[in-house]
Amino acid sequence: MFLQSVHTNAETICFRPFLSLLFSHPNLLFHICLNAMRILLLLFLLILLAVSFTFAQSFDSTRARKFSKMYARQSPEWVRDGVIYEIYPRSFSPEGTFAGIEKKLPELKQLGVTILWLMPIHPVGEVKRKGTLGSPYSVQDYYGVNPEYGTLNDFKQLLHHAHLLGFHLIIDLVANHTAWDSKLIKEHPEWFTKDTAGNIVSPNPDWTDVADLDYSHPELRRYMIDMMKYWVRDVGIDGFRCDVAELVPLSFWEEARTALDSIKPVMMLSEGSDPAQHVKAFDVTYSWNIYDILSPMMTEKLTAYALDKELNREAVTFPQGSLRMRFSSNHDKNAWDDPDVVKFGEDGAKLAAVIVNTIPGIPLIYNGQEIGNPKKLSLFEKVPIEWKDAGDFRKFYTRLFETRRWHPALREGKMLRIPSNNDRRFYAFERIAGNDTMLVVYNFSKVNAMITLDFSGHMLSIGKQIHLAEVFTGDTWDISVSPEKTIPVIVPAMGYRVYVVN
Repeated sequence: MFLQSVHTNAETICFRPFLSLLFSHPNLLFHICLNAMRILLLLFLLILLAVSFTFAQSFDSTRARKFSKMYARQSPEWVRDGVIYEIYPRSFSPEGTFAGIEKKLPELKQLGVTILWLMPIHPVGEVKRKGTLGSPYSVQDYYGVNPEYGTLNDFKQLLHHAHLLGFHLIIDLVANHTAWDSKLIKEHPEWFTKDTAGNIVSPNPDWTDVADLDYSHPELRRYMIDMMKYWVRDVGIDGFRCDVAELVPLSFWEEARTALDSIKPVMMLSEGSDPAQHVKAFDVTYSWNIYDILSPMMTEKLTAYALDKELNREAVTFPQGSLRMRFSSNHDKNAWDDPDVVKFGEDGAKLAAVIVNTIPGIPLIYNGQEIGNPKKLSLFEKVPIEWKDAGDFRKFYTRLFETRRWHPALREGKMLRIPSNNDRRFYAFERIAGNDTMLVVYNFSKVNAMITLDFSGHMLSIGKQIHLAEVFTGDTWDISVSPEKTIPVIVPAMGYRVYVVN
């Protein structure tokens, strides 16, 4: 009774005057109701946004989990252990020919690369071409050879010599589009994408020098697969780097891969990052994600944790055993962004190269990087590489590839992250394969520093002393391990240390 009385009295004291005020001022009541409706509407929109975001996230996560539980197709050992060298025939030698490439094969062998990738070798379109010579990605004839580079026999001789030296050789395949004066557009205009007026169109407004192919035509698919089989079976190449592979239906690539596998083991490299490509069609995909964080980490726009984030994202997104191609430059980045020595500086270019070659993946080097080439190599003109300006880059890359060849830990070893006393600017880890252990440390800061590596939570058993041999300097240390399981390491500014651990 007492509580009921208090409640009634409170209602009388608090609410009746307030209600009286509202009804005596209708405008006030209207604005209160209006604002209440706005608040309710805002809450509804926020809930709707949250639900849609959650749905999108769960959809992406579901797709990621789907592929992360699968296994990537098994690739040949020469692919898994490879070091890819990208050649732009127009710029690679003063002659700009297949013969010019052939003359330099012994140098490439000494450098330590194992897979040669030639950018498109086919005749270049003349209609709507860009620049003086046109882009090699504007293909006139998939069965032909660019006379600028030589003849088919010249290419076969290059291929034969490359095979004798132990190289595998792949060529660029531009399957998404052709030149406007291509053989296909003349003989089969129905195989091309058209607008509502029936006009053949480019893949996008910027690619004005090429016409888009339409893979809804079974005849086009058969033609392209027969052409790929010709280059593998009759000419003898070892595979393809597939330009803008994600713009071509995955079902085509899977069908093509089955056809090629019936001839011999080949390498299929996708200029894409779709996890689905690893299941049946491709051996390797582009690791654009790692390239994109290199400069931000070196300029302190991102911390070294960004590398953890990207590697962890790959682990939960890609099929198990997926091979990613790591790079600090390529023909696109050189031409449209900047050469690595310009973008990162000389020290940064070397640090980037060490990253590319020591984290899990298959490394790429673009022609000219081994001499610190500062020139942009235009895709539409002839810009020769000046090989005399070698500096110490060639020695650096030779040692880097040699270390990778000698140490299976860097090719196939498990990667174990090691914390330090400054994980924002330093990144340390071990790669382990059997008895082979490598310790790698990156310094993204602009100062020389001694850092402390913490092995206390590390799964690797560590004793009272550790022996380190640095592969670039040749220095060795016997370091006493502290009771807290830590060791000190000195790393130069914007630099690296790669140690053999005993």
